[in-house]
Amino acid sequence: MEIFNRPGLLYISHRGFRPLAPDNSLPGFEYAGILKQWAIETDVHISADGILVCNHDLTVDATYNGTGTIREMSWSELSTLRLNNGNRTECFADNQLRMPLFAEYLAICKKYSCVPFIEMKTENAEAIIRAVRKSGFRDDQVVISSTKLDWLVTVRKYSKSVFLHWIFAQEDGLDQLSALGNAGLSWNYTNCRECPKEKIELAHGMGLKVCLRAGDNVEDVKYMQELGLDYIPTNCMHE
Repeated sequence: MEIFNRPGLLYISHRGFRPLAPDNSLPGFEYAGILKQWAIETDVHISADGILVCNHDLTVDATYNGTGTIREMSWSELSTLRLNNGNRTECFADNQLRMPLFAEYLAICKKYSCVPFIEMKTENAEAIIRAVRKSGFRDDQVVISSTKLDWLVTVRKYSKSVFLHWIFAQEDGLDQLSALGNAGLSWNYTNCRECPKEKIELAHGMGLKVCLRAGDNVEDVKYMQELGLDYIPTNCMHE
């Protein structure tokens, strides 16, 4: 798989490079690209009028100067909001604090040759795949993730080659995930040292790639390497 052939640690910047900018912000994505992270992770929602946007929560309340549920708001409403929570908000121009369009996120990934690592917060897999292709990425150059295995099953109906990642996988669903092909997972251990090596071997034995929760210090990252993880989500590390 071409996207995994890059030498060095495969860091996934979780919601962009968060030490230097707010979560899921245009500057955060740019910083991750400048730092040459392997992948940039984001969360994708769809507005009431069908526009794909990037934000972690289902609502805007926690991070923007407004309230409301994204799927119930139009893009014209969302575009007036500005980030008021997160790192270094005071350092950015007004237009940099607008909610990113998914297309803008993809363009930044393309600009810096970073893998888009896309967490679905909408079940509209067709719209996400269509946007990926429109941006110039091939299906086999991106990762689509979800906590919901049935959503990943739907993604596979629209793309045979996109890499699928099941967030906080359950053992009783591994056969189904493996059967989808070209897939990986994360185990839900807050402390990486609590994850038995057998869990990693189980996933690898089924042809699945695997990671854990974020590696946010040198010691944890080294331990994750010793466990044989394939990629490393992080909130702060970079090469």
